[in-house]
Amino acid sequence: MKKNLLLVLFIMITTIASAQFTIWEDDFDDADASDWTLLDRDGNGSNWLARKNIQYDSNTGTFVDSNFSVLGTYNIDFNTSDYLATFEDNFAISPAIDASFYSGKLSLILNAQPSVVEGNLDISVYGSTSPDPATFTLLSTVNLKRVTEDQEEFADYTVDISQYTGETTVYIALEAKLNYHFSGYEIDKISVVAESLLGVDDVTLESQVCRINQNPVHESLELQLGEQFQNEETALKIYNANGILVKESPYKPENLSVSDLPQGLYFLAVTNNDVSKKIKFIKK
Repeated sequence: MKKNLLLVLFIMITTIASAQFTIWEDDFDDADASDWTLLDRDGNGSNWLARKNIQYDSNTGTFVDSNFSVLGTYNIDFNTSDYLATFEDNFAISPAIDASFYSGKLSLILNAQPSVVEGNLDISVYGSTSPDPATFTLLSTVNLKRVTEDQEEFADYTVDISQYTGETTVYIALEAKLNYHFSGYEIDKISVVAESLLGVDDVTLESQVCRINQNPVHESLELQLGEQFQNEETALKIYNANGILVKESPYKPENLSVSDLPQGLYFLAVTNNDVSKKIKFIKK
């Protein structure tokens, strides 16, 4: 049994070492961008929004909904299909992204296109550790390609955002700001991918502050927390190896059950006000 367990752990660690980890993604399939901050900075009433990508109907001479759920921004009047009188200056800020469990290269992947009846378009990508628009810095200007006028041409575009590796809160912003008229930008999916997990030494807490008494864990986490964490303000959050929150609970003196979690590698984040500690553990 011990040999089998060691083999499983070896395979798991080897797989993790060679994998990429999707920290966060949004595919807009729920037609909801309410967790984004969408700024119509030019004040013309046209902004980023979650909707279907557009297609041009040559029979009616109007733009109609097509098949993909996107985050889009347009410089056209959908009632008349004419360009708006003003140019666009729209800024879309993502929800907070937690990159604190990861190391190595961090990449932003945009699956995007210029809308139909359009040529190539530049989109500016910004980053910050604060949601304040004034704090964002330009990371890259990405040229979205279009070959045809009327076909869907979504493609992946990658931006290196490794400067934010290890940060607890990261915000990504997309800027549509051109001094000429355009049909639209459409984002089918946006994701952040990490090259590797933090090493054990990077995330294991000092034993006198916080520890799990048994690791691997079978049924529950037997926690030994320092006094500063033994109160109702402490939050316990468990993330899987892909950085997805799978369980959360306020601090309780009794053990935290993990019997409902599949076998695998997890992180426990112990947070009290501005103090956050992390432990890596294996669920058998």
